[in-house]
Amino acid sequence: MAPMLELSPTAAAAPTVAIFNVAMIGHVNPTFALVQELVRRGCRVHYFLPAVEQICSAAKESGAEVESYLPDMPDLVLEHCGIQEPHEEILPDEQALWERAMATL
Repeated sequence: MAPMLELSPTAAAAPTVAIFNVAMIGHVNPTFALVQELVRRGCRVHYFLPAVEQICSAAKESGAEVESYLPDMPDLVLEHCGIQEPHEEILPDEQALWERAMATL
């Protein structure tokens, strides 16, 4: 097992992690431990969720900076995120996985 990354307080800039999710507790709840661990390691976590007060509050309690989005925002279509084209820096193995996943849509 690889050693766990520990960020030093002298790091120039803390990494920022963005998490996008839907307002369904079964999807959101399992991510809170991940958020807590990322924050413990010095990351800034921005959690993007629909404006559902109870779920947003729970995400804030886990240590995330919560950003709300509206499900009908024209610029954010979760069903299409990542399916147009893979990033140009994608690794060959990941490219093959992406292509297989897209073939099932």
